[in-house]
Amino acid sequence: MIFLDTSFLLACFNNRDGHHYKAMRILRDVAGKKYGTTFMTDYIFNETVTVSMMRIKDLGKVKWIGNYLLNSLKLIRIEEDVFFDAWSIFQSQKGTRLGFTDCTTIATMRHNDIENIATFDKDFTKINGINCIGP
Repeated sequence: MIFLDTSFLLACFNNRDGHHYKAMRILRDVAGKKYGTTFMTDYIFNETVTVSMMRIKDLGKVKWIGNYLLNSLKLIRIEEDVFFDAWSIFQSQKGTRLGFTDCTTIATMRHNDIENIATFDKDFTKINGINCIGP
C-alpha cells in the first residue's frame, strides 16, 4: 500500500516542477501496483486541488486533475479519531515543521497500516515507521 502526498501529486501534474521527472518514474511503479493499493485523504485532495487552482488558474484543467484523482485512488476520509490523533502529532512534533494536513497523513497511515508514502517533503523521512518514496 502507498499513500500519495500533495508534493508528489503536484510534481506529477506540473512538468515545470523540479521533481516532475522523478515523480513520473515513481508514478509508473505506483500505476504498475508495485506498492499495492494507492491512497490519499480528502485533506490531500483538498490541498492538491486548491494549490493546483492557485498555480494553474484554469478550472477545466483543475477539474480534470480532481476527477483523475477521484477515479484513480482510494479516498480515505478523515474521521474524528484520526483528526485528534493528527492534532496530537502536530502538537508533539520535535525537529520537524509538519503542517496539520501532513499530521493527518501520518495518523491516517498509522490507522490503516500504510508504510509507504510518495512525497518530496523531507520531514516525512524523520517519522518512524514511514518509508518515503521520493526524497
